[in-house]
Amino acid sequence: QIKFHVLLTSYELITIDQAVLGSIEWACLVVDEAHRLKNNQSKFFRVLNSYKIDYKLLLTGTPLQNNLEELFHLLNFLTPER
Repeated sequence: QIKFHVLLTSYELITIDQAVLGSIEWACLVVDEAHRLKNNQSKFFRVLNSYKIDYKLLLTGTPLQNNLEELFHLLNFLTPER
């Protein structure tokens, strides 16, 4: 059983350690540079979306950098049931 209050990791380790990290029931996930989630077909998006997370917070300075589709994917990550 892994116990910690905060885990700070990189984008690369999220996918490399997905078996361990995916088994944890997360209270909160904060994603910096959330514009990297702009495509729901990306491995990073799919891996994070498979985790059990109660609360998600996305940090980005460029939510509309390219088009509205990117914003849609960010919102879809936050509330996939809508």
